[in-house]
Amino acid sequence: MLKFKILIIEDDIDLNELLVLKLKSSGYEVISLVDFFGVEDLLDNEQIDLLIVDRNLPSGDSLEKIQDLREQGYKEAVIFLTAKALHQDLLEGFESGCDDYVCKPFDFNELLLRIKAILKRHKKEEEKLSFGDFILDLPNYEFFYKNQKLEISNLDYELLKCFFENPNTLLARQFLSESVWKDDTTSDKTINIALTRLRNKFPKLKDHIISVRGVGYKLC
Repeated sequence: MLKFKILIIEDDIDLNELLVLKLKSSGYEVISLVDFFGVEDLLDNEQIDLLIVDRNLPSGDSLEKIQDLREQGYKEAVIFLTAKALHQDLLEGFESGCDDYVCKPFDFNELLLRIKAILKRHKKEEEKLSFGDFILDLPNYEFFYKNQKLEISNLDYELLKCFFENPNTLLARQFLSESVWKDDTTSDKTINIALTRLRNKFPKLKDHIISVRGVGYKLC
């Protein structure tokens, strides 16, 4: 069973160690830091599912750090665990992009329930790919436009998945051949016909899938 990995950023050593102990005993993988330095590199190189972050760190309020991460496109779940308990503090926390805000002192059992709920929600979100008003539900092989279900074939699904996973990226025909047909010898004609049918089948998506002559296609 895949374990979720949690990053703790807490400068109170005793609390940090206690969090590590409790989370590991609950089945999570845990990495802990005492400040925000190096967090971006860690997120780039580790599959982190959730950050538990104190606001009052040696380098300052971590609120702006979380805002910066969100602006850069980092989507990992975030829980602030902090003594900053005023209503305005809570509002600022959620406005920064956190998923939950827990004030100290806190109950560990309640924190574990919050963690479980957030990770479950994020996992469901990760199982869906979206582009504008279109949503591709991966585990259920379903495609929606403005919450209305659209009929798709297996080939439609594979093509849409490929484009939705790589928006604003020029996908060479060779890449499409290997990713969708699982074959590096698919003819350009076969790929072009499939893309023409896909674009005609979903008119609202047609103008967003553009052909780059002699190279491939791009969803934008």
